[in-house]
Amino acid sequence: MKNLTFIFLIASGAFTTYGQSPVGNWKMLSHMATYEGKAFDSHAALLSQRPCASKIVYRITSDGNYRLDASASGCDASYVNIQQRLYSKNVWKIDGSKIFIGGKEGIGHTYTLTFSGNKMIWKSEYGEVITYQKL
Repeated sequence: MKNLTFIFLIASGAFTTYGQSPVGNWKMLSHMATYEGKAFDSHAALLSQRPCASKIVYRITSDGNYRLDASASGCDASYVNIQQRLYSKNVWKIDGSKIFIGGKEGIGHTYTLTFSGNKMIWKSEYGEVITYQKL
């Protein structure tokens, strides 16, 4: 009986770790990148120029779509239209701990995906780190 209980606990722990899904609505908290050897937060830089971008929602749907929704952000219409068009055909796909974000033709970026509480973290092989918070 102890062995059965142990196996159940191990299996349920595995499902908890791998059972988290990126599906849902997310707010970007940071987008750390490196340029000429210096780290910077491109999302913080964007917010300093366009504070309205803090209200942008990233929608990851169960049908494989990854969209940016700026409709309720309060940003000017031209910015909203440009940003939403840029994300209008993006898809996502998970393979193990990797998440692919890009076009249906396979051009895009692959990140290592981790979760910490209500945060989702993407890390690229180039040192990029994007952090989202679940809404």
